[in-house]
Amino acid sequence: MRAAGILWIPLLLAFAGTASADDGPARTAGRLVEPPRPSAAREVILLVGGYGTAATDGTWAALEARFAGDPRYVLRRFGADPARPYDTTGPLDANARSLIAEVREQARGAAAVHLVTHSMGGNVADRAFALGLGPADGVRSYIALAAPHAGSAIARAAHETLDRAGEDREVLRELLTTVYQDPDTSAARDLASPLVSPPISREVGRLHLRLATDLLVLHDDARGPPDVDSRILLPRALSELEGHGAILRDPRALDLIAATVRDGAPPRDERGAALRGAAEGTSAGLGLAMGALLGAVSATLLLLARVLGPFRRRAAAPVLP
Repeated sequence: MRAAGILWIPLLLAFAGTASADDGPARTAGRLVEPPRPSAAREVILLVGGYGTAATDGTWAALEARFAGDPRYVLRRFGADPARPYDTTGPLDANARSLIAEVREQARGAAAVHLVTHSMGGNVADRAFALGLGPADGVRSYIALAAPHAGSAIARAAHETLDRAGEDREVLRELLTTVYQDPDTSAARDLASPLVSPPISREVGRLHLRLATDLLVLHDDARGPPDVDSRILLPRALSELEGHGAILRDPRALDLIAATVRDGAPPRDERGAALRGAAEGTSAGLGLAMGALLGAVSATLLLLARVLGPFRRRAAAPVLP
């Protein structure tokens, strides 16, 4: 209940003559004295972005609009407070420890904390839970969007190709950074490793969501514990074909996030078996196709680095007098 909503006081004043001293507020010199009421504690929705994001970018604009004006919740961005930094190209473990500190800080005076993550943010949260984060810290729900819980096949392919480049490594790194992202940061190296999404307390409502057309986090990348409610959505518009970013704006995803936050658990999946099977099949098929494509792209970029490497080294060589 909000303190600003005490609209019944005028009614008590009107009927003060019939109110007993035990039933209502205390009376002082003919006036009703309402005892102070603490404001209801709000719930914190802590947003954890992915690789290369910043706490001031528009990653979460659609979700922020979804909760705008709802007095029950306040949305915070992990990394906004320099006291608990989020280096989105840094090691997962260091970021996970910072996230634990952020959750515990946000939980002070809050009714609950809800974690909503995107992409690598889900890996940071996974590590935080593995390092001890849980309901005792105020966490009520954890919703991961497009997270490579098992590690990233693309990061793995990029890292393996980089290791084969030898003296052309820096040329290849520049090429990979141009077409994808820097494959040699601490975060990228962590994502290239096989990862495990840990089991967490059943007191924490947990939901994994992704679009079937996500070509950055592939089908097998997203695998988590078998008992987790993990849902794959089929795109319903051309704008959703780019599945990795579109999950952040998908109205169905926004509704599922809102319901999970509200109830502390995911709502029942009302889709029929045929629709769920179609989403699963589409995701798995695209994952296989992308796996084959990764091999061809890696070989092409490696060949290009072999061609460009000698020219780059010749240009960098000192000119002899």
